Amino acid sequence: MEQKGLTYASILKQIELRQFAPIYVLMGEEPYYINKIVNALEETILTEEEKMMNLTVRYGNDIKTSKNSDIVGTIINDAQRYPMLSEYQVVILKEAQNVDKKDVFDKLQFYLQKPQPNTILIIAYKYGTIDKRKKWLQTATQIGVVFESKKLYENQVEDFIYTQLKQHKLSMEADAVRLLLELAGSDLSLIESIVQKFSILLSSGQQITCDLLEKTTGMSKKYSTFELQDAIIAGNVLKANQIILHTNEPIQRIIATLFTYFSNLMIYHYLADKSQAASVLRIQPWALRNYEAGARRFSKMKTFKIIGYLREYDGKSKGIGTADNTDIHLLKELVYKILH
Repeated sequence: MEQKGLTYASILKQIELRQFAPIYVLMGEEPYYINKIVNALEETILTEEEKMMNLTVRYGNDIKTSKNSDIVGTIINDAQRYPMLSEYQVVILKEAQNVDKKDVFDKLQFYLQKPQPNTILIIAYKYGTIDKRKKWLQTATQIGVVFESKKLYENQVEDFIYTQLKQHKLSMEADAVRLLLELAGSDLSLIESIVQKFSILLSSGQQITCDLLEKTTGMSKKYSTFELQDAIIAGNVLKANQIILHTNEPIQRIIATLFTYFSNLMIYHYLADKSQAASVLRIQPWALRNYEAGARRFSKMKTFKIIGYLREYDGKSKGIGTADNTDIHLLKELVYKILH
């Protein structure tokens, strides 16, 4: 049910050209792009004066506090009105994922068969997707825009960082990019906010270093998860244990990072053409050195065992099969098993 050629950038371009669709269904695990499209529509379609009479914003959360739980019926009534002193009226349902109970969105099929031509209906459904077999969603695809905002892979998040830096005419050390990834994870809004902050603090063309990132965000590279990963790859037991004693990162995030690395390392071991590794593993080329070093230290069998240890200690961190599930105790045990 994918709409050919439909991307985040193409949707924004259509909005900029004022080529509006009668309905936008924006859904998916990544809220950043959903928020951006909703904001672009909200700011572009109507003038500030027109918004007073022609902008209706409702929230899926309202059904928890309102006696009238038929919010879908309400937005249909909103959509069927005519605009006042304006070419368009805009109806937005935010946090729509809180409404998706007992097929209530199916009611939209009747409206979409003959939508009000001067209404632009926007449905923002975050942290999940709507069943694409739904008839109303298929109709929405035919007459409007249905966009799925998917979570980015790690290399795509890195690309996002570099895109943000380019937009603000800044650069960043590779180690600082890793630190920002650890700080923000896949939170694109947070990454955007941090880069915007540096665009105010720094002049065009300046580079963001690890030291500057640490001072600005309060996060220390010295005891980061990626530093622990590097210590493990290098076989540096002393440094690994120092990081364990001082890190503020929760064990489950550390295990998730290590699991990603060792899962990729297993794939790397079995690649016939190592020149394709960056593309296959969806990582930046500069990160390949970690896999080259890891492959020298950890055999295929050892890598397989380590993945098993990570699964085991993920369970223990949740209280399964252990009496002592403190982070430091479990991390010390885990790292010992990985390195011996």
